[in-house]
Amino acid sequence: MNSEIIEKLPLLSGKGMWHTNDCNGRYPSLHLSDGPHGLRRQEESAKTNNDSYVSTCYPTASCLAATWDPELVGEVADSIGKEAKEASVSVVLGPGVNIKRSPLCGRNFEYFSEDPLLAGKMGTAYVKGVQQNGVGTSLKHFAANSQETRRMTSNSRVDERTLREIYLSAFEQVVKEADPATIMASYNYLNGYKVTENRHLLTEILRDDWGYEGVVVSDWGACIDLSKAVKAGMDLEMPNLTDVHNKKLKEALEAGEIEEADVGRAIKRIEKMIAKYASENLNDKETTGLKAHDTALKAALSGAVLLKNENGFLPLMKNAEINVIGELARTVRFQGGGSSHINTAPQKDIVEELEAAGFKVHFAPGYRIDTVKEDYELRSEALELVKNGFPILFCGGLTDLAEGEGYDRKTLDLPENQLNLMREIQEDKEIIFLSFGGSPFAVPFKRKIKAMLHMYLGGEAVAKAAVMLLSGEKNPSGKLAESWPYALEDTPAYGNFAVNTNEIFYKETLFVGYRHYDTNNVEVQFPFGFGLSYTTFEYSDLRLSSAEYDSGELIATFKVKNTGSRAGAEVTELYVENPEGRFPRARHELRGFKKVFLKPGEEKEVSITINERAFSVFDTALNRFNVAAGDYVLCVGGSLTDLPLRAKISVKGKDYEADPHGTTTDLFIGKNDSNLDVTKPGHYSVYNSLNELSKKSLLGRIMLKVALKVAYSMFDGKPHDDPEVMMTVEGVKDGPLDCVIMQSGGVPYWVAEAIVKQANRKKR
Repeated sequence: MNSEIIEKLPLLSGKGMWHTNDCNGRYPSLHLSDGPHGLRRQEESAKTNNDSYVSTCYPTASCLAATWDPELVGEVADSIGKEAKEASVSVVLGPGVNIKRSPLCGRNFEYFSEDPLLAGKMGTAYVKGVQQNGVGTSLKHFAANSQETRRMTSNSRVDERTLREIYLSAFEQVVKEADPATIMASYNYLNGYKVTENRHLLTEILRDDWGYEGVVVSDWGACIDLSKAVKAGMDLEMPNLTDVHNKKLKEALEAGEIEEADVGRAIKRIEKMIAKYASENLNDKETTGLKAHDTALKAALSGAVLLKNENGFLPLMKNAEINVIGELARTVRFQGGGSSHINTAPQKDIVEELEAAGFKVHFAPGYRIDTVKEDYELRSEALELVKNGFPILFCGGLTDLAEGEGYDRKTLDLPENQLNLMREIQEDKEIIFLSFGGSPFAVPFKRKIKAMLHMYLGGEAVAKAAVMLLSGEKNPSGKLAESWPYALEDTPAYGNFAVNTNEIFYKETLFVGYRHYDTNNVEVQFPFGFGLSYTTFEYSDLRLSSAEYDSGELIATFKVKNTGSRAGAEVTELYVENPEGRFPRARHELRGFKKVFLKPGEEKEVSITINERAFSVFDTALNRFNVAAGDYVLCVGGSLTDLPLRAKISVKGKDYEADPHGTTTDLFIGKNDSNLDVTKPGHYSVYNSLNELSKKSLLGRIMLKVALKVAYSMFDGKPHDDPEVMMTVEGVKDGPLDCVIMQSGGVPYWVAEAIVKQANRKKR
């Protein structure tokens, strides 16, 4: 047995919650800190997610994606990297590039888009922006981590073509173009194998196909069997509070269950990361000139989306007298809950910012945000206030109760108290809906309102940004990075998302988001790529560098003109319209975009370059992307449903009409006979949830009762539906027993083994 390997073995498990192991002083210990929309730096002694240092809170990924501006995302990331460097943080845990399979995912605010190209470009800009400061990133959550319900025990059943084209494409782009320091292996299973133990994903795809040489780190608590994980291609287990897994790894190594070469590869990758990203190796920790809040404001302004503006109702007249209704105007929601929660310096609210801008404001909260039920006194006060006849700024949207890490939304509806209040306001009132939230929601009162400005979760400067946009000081330029459906039944994953099962079948295959709505002619509230401006734009003169395409680059050139009276920025979007054929394919797919700033009357020529990937499918027979021959149309415009420019192009490649072999969506690589819903006595293990084991084990029931009591006591005084409480409780109930014990703070591991033995009807 190689003694040096044994001495370095602790490298493969962290030290505490947030640090890599120093092997008794042999190496610097790296501090890994949560992100991705700001620095959530914690000490090892911190007990809850919100117990962190004050730092800048930038817009969440859902808002950053709506900027359609990779350069600006790079500026935000650069600012985060500088703050991380100053705080001696070596790796920021972000960005998240998971595809938004359903608008109900509670963590969608942390992800960019339902489209892999847009998510990939934003993720690439983020990683480059942070890492140019000598600070690493962690690209997450790899992969097919599409829901929060049973996120630690659910099995994503995704066919290979869909996996490669939709759910892995953004990861692939970031890996190849930005080389993130680490990639975070997610909690879920993928086609029967726990992701941390999925060799097809972590080695065959990530390393062999994409050439990734960095560190694969587990999501916090995702690793159960470190030996299996390292053999599959994972390197670093986080966190490590007991050394149980590392001791088991040593035993497996001594027993020959894992080879020294497997362990050695992981050690070398971690050593390389430490050498590159140890904070003490950085010569310059200065962040002189950092204007973090200004950057946060700039991003919030660019990511806000004007969804309706009837007859140019906005911007508001200067110094106007207005009614402001809604508690979200006073308790502004600017970020999501969970592991990304940032403690930030106090900022002005919407009312204060309006008054500072010269508006005369009449305010009534109208509803509470700690419940969905009506407060009749608040409702009556608001309805009485609006009788004065002044325009109404209704501030509403999704509250912390609706979306957050660890739980999914149950409905597309806004909170009941907001909906009821909006219904009570008379039809003849002039209403502006200023909305907040990380995901789409139903807007049944769309016809009733004059204007709607959606701020997403715009970071600490969102209130100021909103007022600057409402007043016309700035012109909205954000566009939706996701479709807004009318009804839950219209969504492609309906019936197969966050249901009461561990087996999650991705039956919609390739048809995620707009690919579903557009191809199947399903009407939506607001389409992908949509966003209004206070000015207007005109497109003309689309030209292609060639009328035929064989390989290499293809350049689409066109003109866009500001035909209005205000300066503004337009997001120009290029889609490929695929030919109809014998194999499944979306009607349109985003293949390029560029944001352009134009003065009134100004016209600019825009060029967007695409390559063979724009015309390719993942051929499962060839095990690679391959160009599909046919007659395509390149479409250019301001959104998926507004594409005035079209140009045909003949593409050479494989004729899949003659031979569609390799294009079906029925190949599942993995343990296809697995069923995580069915576990019989004799087959229970520490991989099962405490909730599941408690039904078969008396000790398990006692453990669950005690664990829940401890969890609630950590948040004494907070209601059980508080987002942080819900996330913690869900982790206790539905997390693997191993994870619960390992992060319990002192419960010996033999308790877990005893619970499993009882469940398997064996005596201790």
